[in-house]
Amino acid sequence: MIGLCLKDIVCRKDICLNEGATLKQAIDLMESNGKGVVVILKDAIPIGILTERDIVEIVYSGTDINSPAIKYATKNLITTHEAKAIGYALNLMVSNNIRRIIVVDKSGSFIGVITQQDMVKHLEDDFYRSTLKIRHVIEKMQPLIYIDQDSSLNDAIKKMIENKVSAVPILKDSKAVGIITEKDILKVVKNGISLNSLASEFMSHPVITVRLDEPVTHAVEIMNTKNIRRVVVVNSNSTAVAIVTHRDLLRNLESTYTEFIERKLKHTKDILNFLPEMVMEIIDAEEGQAIIWANERALNRFGMTIINKPITDFIPSDKWAIIYGTLCKLGRAENIKVKKDDFIYELSGFFIKTEADLCAGKIQLIIRDITDEVRLYTTDPLTGLYNRRFLNEFLHKELELSKRYHRQLSLAIADIDDFKKLNDTYGHVAGDVVLKAIAKTMLKNVRDSDVVSRYGGEEFVIVMSEIGKETALKAIERLREAISQEKISLFDGSSISITISSGIASYPDDADSSVDLLIAADDRLYKAKREGKNRTIYS
Repeated sequence: MIGLCLKDIVCRKDICLNEGATLKQAIDLMESNGKGVVVILKDAIPIGILTERDIVEIVYSGTDINSPAIKYATKNLITTHEAKAIGYALNLMVSNNIRRIIVVDKSGSFIGVITQQDMVKHLEDDFYRSTLKIRHVIEKMQPLIYIDQDSSLNDAIKKMIENKVSAVPILKDSKAVGIITEKDILKVVKNGISLNSLASEFMSHPVITVRLDEPVTHAVEIMNTKNIRRVVVVNSNSTAVAIVTHRDLLRNLESTYTEFIERKLKHTKDILNFLPEMVMEIIDAEEGQAIIWANERALNRFGMTIINKPITDFIPSDKWAIIYGTLCKLGRAENIKVKKDDFIYELSGFFIKTEADLCAGKIQLIIRDITDEVRLYTTDPLTGLYNRRFLNEFLHKELELSKRYHRQLSLAIADIDDFKKLNDTYGHVAGDVVLKAIAKTMLKNVRDSDVVSRYGGEEFVIVMSEIGKETALKAIERLREAISQEKISLFDGSSISITISSGIASYPDDADSSVDLLIAADDRLYKAKREGKNRTIYS
């Protein structure tokens, strides 16, 4: 059943409201549909979700239930496509610690909701493959959260909110005599009952229990037969020791199937949230690789919208094909650089194969923002232009592309005339001001595709792709004139004008290597100097 399609089991009826609905309408619908959830739509597109837990917190805060529901709904939605398998949704739930997933079609329109309760019902056969006992499920659970017989509804709600639990049993002499659930709170709110009333007057009873030594399958049968979401666990003396929910069962089913939790690089997701790096988990399924979880640092950078999206929405397809191939072949990939928007990231990843039907494996990517490091490595700190190191690497690659695609390429070396005299007269601080001003003027007067670098001292190199010598000459002459007409203000209030001399070389006319192109341009630069400066030489 793990491969069952979501569209075959999704809950579609009485589960959504339009964006103008009130909290009261949401409470009424939630109470009647029995799913503990309402999705808010705008033009058939999900824009928010409200759960029983949300309502409990809203009621406790004293909010007017006639307020707009969308104001209090969760807006960062995790959705999945109706064609996905139930195993995929299980993975998504467990990885993101959620109880419900919104199902949509290809256009993003609302189809329905899958809950943990739906999962447990349709995966009952799969639980029989497990040999787990109830005691195994509760080993790492927190101590039982409960209230006594004299507690009020308000006390019960407070316990639920503080401990993030969906129900609290009511104990008498350590025995569970009743239970208050989020669903019970909904009924109370709908009927306008005071929260100061005794919780025991509205508790569900008798309490359905299971024993520590009973198999997990017994709990599954009880939940499915009685249509409940949790059972109270008791020891041999009938003392209540824990509550087991659908979420607990699904966590253990997912772990049994993929053995992924135990192999998770020796880290828990809580630890990953404290890492300085961004971390993403990706499921490798037949239909491709999709992001199913990201740590807080990654979500803060990229937003919740990355969850359940193809990894190729984040990394270009051609780049991902290389990364994925390396991961599959070697089981790891290290220090791969990817550019996205204005940032440069370094990726390292691990591939963990599984034997389950729900996916071929999982990938964990560790992502480091190296934009500043790259900038320091490739940028001149004074002018902000690319430095000589970057220029040499870029020119070599660009020349190779020009050869491969039979394109022209030109470059110019420009030198500030009489720069030493300027430094001697006005000082090195003034020299720095001039260098920065020239850099700014150059960037304003070249194409976006041209690369300008400070090559050293007062020398600059401009690389112009896909243009020949004649066109390059016109571009550099425009730049020379713009610089000669500029008045550069100095710190003492005075201003100066400066000029540049340049030499141009082109591929394939002058040379077919980056070194020879630079030599040819440099020779012409010094020819321009000898002939009187403030000029451009191209032959």
